[in-house]
Amino acid sequence: MDANPGLVGPFVKEHALTFVVIPAYSYVTDKLKGYVGAPANWVVDANGVVRLKGEGYDISGKWETGMKDAIEKVRTGAAAASSTGASE
Repeated sequence: MDANPGLVGPFVKEHALTFVVIPAYSYVTDKLKGYVGAPANWVVDANGVVRLKGEGYDISGKWETGMKDAIEKVRTGAAAASSTGASE
């Protein structure tokens, strides 16, 4: 990925991807140490802090629900922390 990051933008546009793409292999390997399985899932907050990590996929449909719940948990925690002035 890092060898030619200029390919990422056109690919995302061509395929109309609506999720965030991190085109930096070094960022991923540095921040997400120990996760080498595929697929791997991360929930990263607005400050770039990895809040949740996971590996695998559940074809029963529980994966999507679980990811939505995880994102909401991080979002709710961030909102609560900002309203109280706390930081994680």
